[in-house]
Amino acid sequence: MNMFHAHELIDFAVRWIPYGGAADEEIWIAFGLDSAGYRRRLQAALECTPRTVLDEATRAHLQLHTQLRSSAVRPLVGQ
Repeated sequence: MNMFHAHELIDFAVRWIPYGGAADEEIWIAFGLDSAGYRRRLQAALECTPRTVLDEATRAHLQLHTQLRSSAVRPLVGQ
């Protein structure tokens, strides 16, 4: 993954932290990915981003968020 794409994924995730993370629709609009694909790419972005670029608390929060979202059942749009 190139650093520009990693930076976009992480910036997007950080912007949505106050709201509990982005909705599936927002992820689709921004990246053309379903939420599982987004989480996989975000996890890869976190792994390749130097520790000096992202503070440990934010990194840990995003990693936990991707893991919890993976196991959470979310309703389909319109239900």
